Amino acid sequence: MQKVLVTGASVGIGRETAVLFAKQGAQVVINYNSSEAEAGETLRMVEAAGGKGYLAKADVSDDSAASALIHEAVRLMDGLNVLVNNAGITRFIPFDDLDAVTSDDWDILYKTNVESIFFCCREAAKVMPEGSCIINLASISGILPRGSSIPYSVSKAAIIHLTKCLANVFSPKIRVNSVSPGVIQNTRWNAGNANFNLEKYQSGTNAIPMKRLGNPSDIASAILYLASDQASYITGVNLPVEGGMSVK
Repeated sequence: MQKVLVTGASVGIGRETAVLFAKQGAQVVINYNSSEAEAGETLRMVEAAGGKGYLAKADVSDDSAASALIHEAVRLMDGLNVLVNNAGITRFIPFDDLDAVTSDDWDILYKTNVESIFFCCREAAKVMPEGSCIINLASISGILPRGSSIPYSVSKAAIIHLTKCLANVFSPKIRVNSVSPGVIQNTRWNAGNANFNLEKYQSGTNAIPMKRLGNPSDIASAILYLASDQASYITGVNLPVEGGMSVK
């Protein structure tokens, strides 16, 4: 049985990932920071899907909190063999408005998006058994110069390289890969995004060869694959799941 910790699992991709693992009979720790009500709904969905779920509040951008979360997950499930680092934030700043980017923007995005992954991975590697895996959520914004802001785009690029570094360090005991979602509908991030043109993406003619927006389930399915035995020889890989945007 898989014993899974999903950070930032209260909504969106994190929630869909938790539920999909639950459908496979997994135990799932649902991490959240501030969205307690939404996390509770994810827990109900996990249990309805046939999995065993647990809630765990923690701000994973804090080193000590991230460490405590890993050990809490191990305590709740009596082990941990899949870690999905999904927690992240953004700031919505047009790319060409460089003067609007502050030091605080850089600090908070790197701390939450990049350092949190490092903290969780470092502690998880101490307790995960051989054959375990880690999947980090990056973004098409880490490959292409687009997205909600330049600091966000750069932080996602850093996740891709951090994934490769950790795959090298943790091999052969633990596999580490990342997934880079494209434009995903039904997420709260798109609301108010200064760089998100819904009509452009819905048309599919300019940006997405597959002619549709992505869904959280598209990303969750890729995560499930990377955590499966079918991906047992894959590590250090970034998997774009973006309908062909990076080749357009």
